[in-house]
Amino acid sequence: MNILAGDIGGTKVLLQISRDDEVLLEQQYVSANYATFDALLSEFMAQARHVVGAACFGIAGPVDDTTARVTNRPWQLDSNKLQQQFSIPKVILINDFQAVGYGISALPENSIETLQSGDERPQGVRALIGAGTGLGQALMVWCDPHYQMLPSEGGHVGFAPTNDLQLELLRFMQLNAYRTTCEHLVSGRGLVSIFNFLRERNPELLSQKVARAMETQDAAAVIARFALESGDTLANQTVDLFLEIYGAQVGNHALNTLPYGGLYIAGGIAPKLIERIKQGGFMAAYRDKEPMAELMLNFPVKVVMEPRVGLLGAQQVALRSDAALC
Repeated sequence: MNILAGDIGGTKVLLQISRDDEVLLEQQYVSANYATFDALLSEFMAQARHVVGAACFGIAGPVDDTTARVTNRPWQLDSNKLQQQFSIPKVILINDFQAVGYGISALPENSIETLQSGDERPQGVRALIGAGTGLGQALMVWCDPHYQMLPSEGGHVGFAPTNDLQLELLRFMQLNAYRTTCEHLVSGRGLVSIFNFLRERNPELLSQKVARAMETQDAAAVIARFALESGDTLANQTVDLFLEIYGAQVGNHALNTLPYGGLYIAGGIAPKLIERIKQGGFMAAYRDKEPMAELMLNFPVKVVMEPRVGLLGAQQVALRSDAALC
C-alpha cells in the first residue's frame, strides 16, 4: 500500500509518498505560496500519479478529530473532505508534535543528542517540546505495545520572567500585545523579538553587517549565524537570552509531566544551536526550579537532531490502523 505522509507547518510543508521502505516521491513547499492546503496538495498529487491507500498529516496547530487549523497560516484542513477530493480511503490528522513523538521511536541513536542522562525508566512518561516557527509541546504515555501521543497547546501559556532583564523584556513585548506567551519568545520570531529588545536597550551594539544582512535575509537565521560564526556581541547576547528562556520553559514542561521516560527537545532551532546549548546556560535555566531542583536531575533530556522526524511519525501513523487508540 502506498502511504502519503505530510509535515504541515506555517513556514514549509514536506510531503512524501512511500511504499514499504521505498520513497516514491518527496517534495518540499513554501507554505506562504499557497492560499490553502488543498491547493498545495492538488499540485503534489498531480505530480505524484500514485494511488494512495492511507495518509497522515502532522499539523502545526490544534486538531479536533477530523479538522485542523494551522496556527501560523490561514489554512483549515478537513480529513473527510480530503478523502473525497483526493480519493484516499483513510486520511488522519494529528498535531505536528504528535507526529514527532511517533517518529522518535523509529530514530537511530545517532539522531539523538543527550544533554542529561537522568534516571531513565522503561515505559515511563515521555515529554516533547520544540521551538521552530512556533513552540510545540506534547506528552507520550505507554500504551502497550507502543507510546500513545497526547497533544498540547502548552506553548501558548503566558511567559513568566525569572530575572530583571526578562521583566524588562516582558514590558517591551507588552508595548505591542497585551499578552505575551512562551511561543512569542521561544520561536524563530521570538529570537528576533529578543534581538530587537536588546538592540533598543543598547543601540551602540548593532553592527552594520548584521543590519544589512537582516534587510534581505531571514532575520532569525542572520542572528544565529552571526552569533555562531562571527562572534557578534548583540547576536551573542540575543542567543544567550533566548536559550535561557527556552531552557526555563523546558524545565516547566518537565515539572508538568515528570518525564522519566525522557524529555525530548525537537523543532528546527535546537539542532542549529546545539553547541551553544551544550555550553551550560540552557541546562542551568532548566534546573533552576527550587524547591524542585534535585528532581530536575532525574529526567533524561535529549535533543532530536533528525529534521524529518515528524514526517517519519506521520508515516508510522498512516501505517497503523489503531493510530487513535491504545
